[in-house]
Amino acid sequence: MSSIKILDGGMGTEIIAQGIKLPNFIWSAHTNLQNPSLIYDIHKKYIDAGSDFITTNTFRTTTRSYMKNGLAENEARKQAFHSLSNALKMAHKARENTKVKILGSIAPLEDCYSPLDYPGDQKAEREILELSEWLIEKQVDIFILETMNNLSEILMYLKIISQYNIPIWLSLNLSDKYSILSGENISDVLASISGYSIDKLLLNCNSIADTLEAMPTLTNYWSGEWGIYPNLGLGKPSANGVISEFSSFDDFLDIAIKAVDMGATILGGCCGSNAQHIQLLSEKFK
Repeated sequence: MSSIKILDGGMGTEIIAQGIKLPNFIWSAHTNLQNPSLIYDIHKKYIDAGSDFITTNTFRTTTRSYMKNGLAENEARKQAFHSLSNALKMAHKARENTKVKILGSIAPLEDCYSPLDYPGDQKAEREILELSEWLIEKQVDIFILETMNNLSEILMYLKIISQYNIPIWLSLNLSDKYSILSGENISDVLASISGYSIDKLLLNCNSIADTLEAMPTLTNYWSGEWGIYPNLGLGKPSANGVISEFSSFDDFLDIAIKAVDMGATILGGCCGSNAQHIQLLSEKFK
């Protein structure tokens, strides 16, 4: 059991639980500027619950996201960098005097559930380089590509971040048990990334039911370390992060047990999860 490592849970979920309305486009990144101490508090709750890793609140700290809120490009870049810097400052503060590692969160440049909105390699390359350089400057331990839904975007991210000498984790968002959200087969995705050094492969922000169905496919085509952190909403995830119907604690723990039985070594929660879920994993597996 000591080989099982525990991720944290949802960040946006915990912010929403405070009664905060998250704005469009920049979503949880808004809190990095408006209430950074809350980001610190959430990280601390997860660490106290048993997380071995905390994930930076950088899911939407991009120039692109801030421009969508009406800012000119230069001002959007300043705001995005300030937001990312605050997120990393709170993560480093929270993990002081612990062995907890910081996962630098990178999301699709556009909406996580709209793979066809990928802006194309030419635009993406410049934006990905900017974001990755910011994360390196602010000292993340690991890159985690989260909710990845389009093979072209995955390959562009890997092309750029592979130049840095830190581990890379890749986490996939699914259409069904055989394919990512773009419709591309999981087997083709894994074949296409075989030339890159991927330290961990994960499934995230998929419902418990969809995650359970996809785990056999993942293990058929991936021989390295892997894990899951499911979305706890029932049905397909909501684009605004708001969940009206939740999976039970029992269902959450049950899929974690099944994943470990199949060989998973990384467990956590995505949208809808909180420190209680992480505490459950910690008590069971550590």
